[in-house]
Amino acid sequence: MSPAIPKTASDRARLRAPSLFYRSAREGMADLFRQDSTWRGESRTVLLPGFIGWSPNEGSGVFDPVDQLGLTPRFYDLGPDLAFDPAAIEAACAAERIDVIVVIHYFGRVQPALEEARAIADRHGCLLVEDLAHGYFTALMGGQAGRTGDVLAYSLHKMFAMPDAQGGQMVYRDTTYLTGQADTAPELAREVLDMDAAAVAVARRRVFSELTRRLRDLPGHGSDFELMWPELRDDESPQTLPVRILGPGRDRVYHSMNAEGIGMVSLYHTLIPQLSGFDAMVQLSQHIINFPVHQDVAVDDVPEVVAAFARALAEDRTA
Repeated sequence: MSPAIPKTASDRARLRAPSLFYRSAREGMADLFRQDSTWRGESRTVLLPGFIGWSPNEGSGVFDPVDQLGLTPRFYDLGPDLAFDPAAIEAACAAERIDVIVVIHYFGRVQPALEEARAIADRHGCLLVEDLAHGYFTALMGGQAGRTGDVLAYSLHKMFAMPDAQGGQMVYRDTTYLTGQADTAPELAREVLDMDAAAVAVARRRVFSELTRRLRDLPGHGSDFELMWPELRDDESPQTLPVRILGPGRDRVYHSMNAEGIGMVSLYHTLIPQLSGFDAMVQLSQHIINFPVHQDVAVDDVPEVVAAFARALAEDRTA
């Protein structure tokens, strides 16, 4: 007998992933962490990656709710490209009760061992949170990012031109964790729906690819700096383009570029004090600089951006 197939979809529970909107992603994370359903034991332990930034103006987005709610943080190490080794997560979960595992898609780059993290979370009964603060558009590209975690956290103001430079979104792929949460800025959903997000994702990829191509051709590539993210995968759309300044002059390059009107940032320039023992990560944080590739940047702007970077590197060599 043939299956009964309706003319239109009617199952409202199928492939449903409810969203809640907040003034910030950290506010949404705090709402998740306040729910008893998030936790399996009294320890309320959160496993976080060992590369989390802090600034005096903004604090630390992903760590602040852990700290402020008195939760127990644990950390796992990362490689020089900020990818995690699943063995590090497995070891942490085997050593003690971990309730929540957080993976971060840094700069919008997909964590390559995401499926392994999912398997570890399932094996140990952990909630898996994907921090997509930099990965809103990557999650649109059809890969594993945004489709693997139980809960997804987005920082909207880092990806869109949002009113008052604020906005966070929490997506519950596993609705059993959605128990008593209440969003604080539901009106921001309209801002997101009004954006042509697919076009933004393509625009960011186009600028990133052209910028990467030209940076690779600079004489200083490999001596003054190196690309941290040399190639985009088909399922990635970037928040920024990160490079590692190989000498001690990251801050000089940053200030020189901004003085020329090019809005460079140094994401994670200072790590939270709890990571002081992660020496390689602390050192890395002192060398990363990020090029803007957002939707307001035109491909035609790229040659001058690269020329300004070359000038900044030359100034740094003579400093």
